Amino acid sequence: MWNVWVVVMLFLIYCLLCLVPQGALAFNIDPAAWKYVSEPAAGFGYKVVQNNPSSLLISAPLDQYKQNRRGQVYRCLVRDSSCIPLSIQGMYGNNQIGALLFMMIIILFIISPTFCNPRLYFKVFWLVESILKENKPIVFAVAQYSGYCTIHFDLNTFNVMNRDYQVNSITQQGGGTYTAASMRKVVQEVFSTSRGSRPKAKRIMIVITDGQSNDSGMLKNAASEAEAKNIIRFAIGVGRAFSSSSAMKELETIASSPPSNHVFQVGSFQALDQIKDTLQNSIFPIEGSQTTGESIKMEMAQEGFSAAYIPRVGNTPLSINGSSPACFFIGWLGYSMAVATTHTRQFTILGAPRFKHTGRVKGYLLSGGEIIIIVVLSFFQIGAYFGAEVCAMDVNKDSYSDLVLISAPMFTDRDREGRVYVCTINDWMTLVGDAGQMGRFGTSLAPLPDLNMDGFNDLAVGAPLENDGQGSVYIFHGTSSGISKIKSQKISASDVQSGLKYFGLSISQTSLDMSLDSLPDLAVGSKGAVLLLRSRPIVTLMARVSFNPPKIPTNQVDCSTPLRNIAKVCFTMTRQTTDTKAKINYTLTLDVTRQAPNYRAYISPKIREETNTITLRLQEQCFSHNFFIEACPEDSLNELSNELDFTFEGLPTTSPGGLSSSLSPRSPTSTYHPLGFEINCGADNNCIDNLKVDFNFTRSSEVRVGIDEVINVTVSVESREENSYNSHVILKYPAGLSFRKFTILQVRKHSIWPNDDIHCKCLKVCAVHTQIKLSCLMMFCLAIFVVTALPRLILFSGNTHSPKSELSKVKEIGVKYSIFVVIKRNEDSTSYVNFTAGKNDLQKHVKQSFEVENYERGFNLTVIIKVPMKLGDKDIWADPNGIQIQGCQRHKNEEPTATEFVDQLQKNHAVDCSVANCGVFMCKSFIRNLDRNSYNITGNLSSQWIEQIGLESAQFNLVSSATVDYDRNQYIYYSSDSKNNPPIQKIETQVEVYPEVNFTKGVIGGVVGGLLLLALITAGLYKVIFITYLV
Repeated sequence: MWNVWVVVMLFLIYCLLCLVPQGALAFNIDPAAWKYVSEPAAGFGYKVVQNNPSSLLISAPLDQYKQNRRGQVYRCLVRDSSCIPLSIQGMYGNNQIGALLFMMIIILFIISPTFCNPRLYFKVFWLVESILKENKPIVFAVAQYSGYCTIHFDLNTFNVMNRDYQVNSITQQGGGTYTAASMRKVVQEVFSTSRGSRPKAKRIMIVITDGQSNDSGMLKNAASEAEAKNIIRFAIGVGRAFSSSSAMKELETIASSPPSNHVFQVGSFQALDQIKDTLQNSIFPIEGSQTTGESIKMEMAQEGFSAAYIPRVGNTPLSINGSSPACFFIGWLGYSMAVATTHTRQFTILGAPRFKHTGRVKGYLLSGGEIIIIVVLSFFQIGAYFGAEVCAMDVNKDSYSDLVLISAPMFTDRDREGRVYVCTINDWMTLVGDAGQMGRFGTSLAPLPDLNMDGFNDLAVGAPLENDGQGSVYIFHGTSSGISKIKSQKISASDVQSGLKYFGLSISQTSLDMSLDSLPDLAVGSKGAVLLLRSRPIVTLMARVSFNPPKIPTNQVDCSTPLRNIAKVCFTMTRQTTDTKAKINYTLTLDVTRQAPNYRAYISPKIREETNTITLRLQEQCFSHNFFIEACPEDSLNELSNELDFTFEGLPTTSPGGLSSSLSPRSPTSTYHPLGFEINCGADNNCIDNLKVDFNFTRSSEVRVGIDEVINVTVSVESREENSYNSHVILKYPAGLSFRKFTILQVRKHSIWPNDDIHCKCLKVCAVHTQIKLSCLMMFCLAIFVVTALPRLILFSGNTHSPKSELSKVKEIGVKYSIFVVIKRNEDSTSYVNFTAGKNDLQKHVKQSFEVENYERGFNLTVIIKVPMKLGDKDIWADPNGIQIQGCQRHKNEEPTATEFVDQLQKNHAVDCSVANCGVFMCKSFIRNLDRNSYNITGNLSSQWIEQIGLESAQFNLVSSATVDYDRNQYIYYSSDSKNNPPIQKIETQVEVYPEVNFTKGVIGGVVGGLLLLALITAGLYKVIFITYLV
């Protein structure tokens, strides 16, 4: 067992950060104050202990009741809230009983070594190193500047164990003295949370310089920026440069006010040791020490602030790791202390929350007459106060410790302050307060008895600074695995009593029954007062519903006649006290799984709910409700699921100051009560069915993905002999399909349960009762990822089946994926050429180009291009063997279908594969979605094939065609017609033939015509002249 607890303590090292949202309804503690105890003594309420069922012990550590006496403990009677101070002997001087001091010191050295020689330069670091050695608990950072600033180590990288090496490894810089820029750099970068600085910690900056600054104009702004972050600044000027008033003015600008306490001037670097003591005495009292700087040595550890009573300790002189017996008392005491108990031994857990400004927790074990430190746990965030409270908690009531709780009340997160670490032997977690509350959650911890009667002790956590210093107390329930992360209740000071400050500052470690109601009471300290809160009685409530008759008869075939039934609702409440009572408001809902108006049971027409309000005491109370059921035979496997919901309101007891009870969270407020059908299997009580199942595809014989939207499957089930109970039709279908809807074609609708399988999905449909034939239509949506073949399997399983039963049917349906390809004529194709009739040696260059574009899924495509090559026995192309298409293979030529091409061409003038011998090109490729492929036919068109047509003047169209081919077992072309055939695209090049022109006849005709015209002109002129002469 010793090894077990060693593991427990060592596991504390792994307690890291965990942020858990919290929220719950209050029911454990009555927030109204039952007793209020107050005294004017300073610090009254800082600690509180429930001494016995009739009195409290309350500390007032700041009460200066005599000139040399400080701190008192009061004994207060619960009966009348009166208090008297106890006489405590041996307390002298400035002692404070239970006082806590929250203090942090962060020191940053900024050193300018520009003008000093190396020997004098190291004198500066002698000062730094001596302060480090004499004040180990302080956290330091060092920066050196000249023309630029170097941060040698910050608050995160400072290592007290390696401080000599860190200081001695610093080398001297050279350059100018830019003090203002360096101050701004360290203010912005070193004094930040990312570099280990805590926002509320006190900070000190020591600037050591040997000359005036090169950026003196910016010193005032730099000092103001440091002042805004509450950084206390000391300025040390070294050398004769600071004998002038302007140089001293710079030091006063750098330093905080008043300058007389924050500015030091020495004549040389050798004189730095003269101001060391003065500097320390000026720094440390500012940070909270009571006398001189020497008090800081023990002040940071805070040992001697807590004690725990341990049997047997002190019976014999002991030593801690070889220390003298006088050291024993100090070793077992700390700022906080707890004792963990196992079956054979005890372990002590001691907290030192101010160790190195972060906190430390130690675990001790008594073994062989010596106290051995078995674990040392240090924290990481400066000022978190880790270890401010430690607590060992027995959760399962076996008198042995199950948990170790450690608080860090000043741990800061973005929206919270404080957390509690909960550690077990094999697990850990953190408890936190509400978001947005900087309330120092974890300032106090207290184990509580089992408030909610679940068999596990509970926990109280104080957050005294929540709600602007009013304070709160959180309650967490114990569980089988430790403590619940979610709070069960938050008690705010405003709910307890107005005017409270720091409520939750302390919580009594014991919770006794001080109100004599057999329930534990909670004592909580605040500033100047202690309040007693009473715990509420917790009740358990059991609800049950019974029916008469207990089963729904199934011998009635007609559903139109409703059956009468009675629901009996009963409540039983249990609690230790005899005068507990509560108000119950409940609602009974019939056939809750059916949507209106399809429910089968009702109180009155169209109403299936009934509500009632009762006052319940500690005995069973029952209430009857009449209702009606529409019982159809095919519903016999679909029981009625009836829901009972209720609300609980505790009523005050009759005793003086009686509290209202709360409902245990283990009592469900919503329950379900099924009402099933009778099963009728005849005299032998054994149903032997005779079932037949079948189905078919009613829309098409194949699945066309991308074309068809749905697949219709019609399933039929027939029961041909005795009733078949709990039988299912199971339709399995590929995961690529999506079930859309289910339609009953005959009888009433039955239940459907979708189920998932690795390779398929299933639908189950109930079918029962003799001589019932169930036909239903199931529709499935298609998805693009359906597999290549879709098997359809119907599997039916009944009770005891007749050999005649036909229980399964398997069918398959093919699957084809839709494709959509467009073939287009490219614009650069030749559209027109001409030839002279009678000339057989002419050639014209012709280009015909196709473009194929895919608008669907990728697939293997074959483009088939046919080009006319020969008409009759004449080649159409000058070099027919030279006609090639890139990416295509030429196959055997295709013969024409027409034998008399002359008559055919004289009718339609189209030179295509019906009249000409065509070359066939097969172009195979894998074409992806939105890909485009181009195919070009180029060559010289010959004129030798034209004369055999017998026409000297005509226009022909040279027609090449392209179409696509694919795996027609896997793909189907998407088209508007029902045939789904791929397109055929043609390219036509117009070829015009015209006769050769004869110019001889034209010349002769022109000459003769000209002569005749001349004769006519001559005769006309002669006649005009002759007439003129006569006149």
